[in-house]
Amino acid sequence: MDANRAQADYWASPAGLKWIEHEHALDTAMAGMLDMMLDTADIASTDRIIDIGCGTGASTIEAARRAPIGKVLGVDISDPLLARAAKRAEAVGARNAAFLLADAQSHNFSAQPFDLLVSRLGMSFFSDTIAALQNLSNALHDNGRMVFVCWASVAKNPWFDIPKQAAEERLGTQPKGDPNAPGPTAFQDCDRVADLMSQAGLSNIEAHPVDIVLTPSGGVAGAARAASKVGPAARIMKAYAGKEADEAAIERAVLASFEKFSEGNVVRIPAVVNIFSCSP
Repeated sequence: MDANRAQADYWASPAGLKWIEHEHALDTAMAGMLDMMLDTADIASTDRIIDIGCGTGASTIEAARRAPIGKVLGVDISDPLLARAAKRAEAVGARNAAFLLADAQSHNFSAQPFDLLVSRLGMSFFSDTIAALQNLSNALHDNGRMVFVCWASVAKNPWFDIPKQAAEERLGTQPKGDPNAPGPTAFQDCDRVADLMSQAGLSNIEAHPVDIVLTPSGGVAGAARAASKVGPAARIMKAYAGKEADEAAIERAVLASFEKFSEGNVVRIPAVVNIFSCSP
């Protein structure tokens, strides 16, 4: 895992473990995104599927439900997240789901080729995207397919942009970085990613943005809590060594801004993601 050691360390750190703490809110928020991706993948009941960056397992479990006669392997670089994923799969009886701790950029998956690769937000974190795509292409049958979804830009996603602004107003500007560096929005430019896919030797490449709606649980308060604990706000908190008072103030500001997305007891936050597909 040396190539992606920084990611392994991050996703096993307190910041990464917030995905376990806020698992229900995050999975509920992203349910529409996951369904859209898996609908696009058009899973057959017998498919062998590899799920990259599976986190706490929601995507693996749902893919397994859609392929009851097939098998799904959830792969992640974080041991704590995988442990949680395995417990969730066991709890719902997803016997055709398994999990593997590995760096998908370099791990050899070719022993038993897969029919389909899927990923909910897990493909934009590799230190060398072309190498990762080439390696994962080797994990697929010749007639296999990749379908994955990634965030568009922060500016197009209030889920990120509002907490970012709140955190910057409280603590200071987010340190400038390379927008294409490994991270949640590294695949915001569809044309750039399609070019990387082409350089990796992939074919039948499709890449385009999709408007979706995030539906976090717990009303406006639940949405504000989850959005404040992950993404840009969390990274700004870490960069400025923010305190509990800062965290609380940021959450209050996000809650106030999220009120406009409330529809009774339901919160519907507009979002834009990019959907990618290709063949090996």
